Amino acid sequence: MDREKYTDLDIRVAKDAATETYDAWLGPDRIGTLVYQETGSRVSMMSIAVEPEYQHHGVAGEIIASALDDVAHSGGTVTIICPVVRSFIDEHPEYAHIVDPHRPGIRTRH
Repeated sequence: MDREKYTDLDIRVAKDAATETYDAWLGPDRIGTLVYQETGSRVSMMSIAVEPEYQHHGVAGEIIASALDDVAHSGGTVTIICPVVRSFIDEHPEYAHIVDPHRPGIRTRH
């Protein structure tokens, strides 16, 4: 099953385990990065940044979805430190099941 694509840019997202990042690439240029920390099977999503000229084009959503898909595929869980990741999961509850129930991190505000 294909998931929704969040950007119309022809980017690829690649995990770099050495630097603990998921990076969005447009051709040879890195245009966005999600920083994470891995502890066993739990991945803490720390922060995300997208180059200014590519903001508001769905790049952050594409990076976050790729990272969450990767964690889900590996059977891991997520702790949310980054508010952008929290907002993304709130808007896409199909990812809520991978949030670590014991260490969820930032919770939804009601």
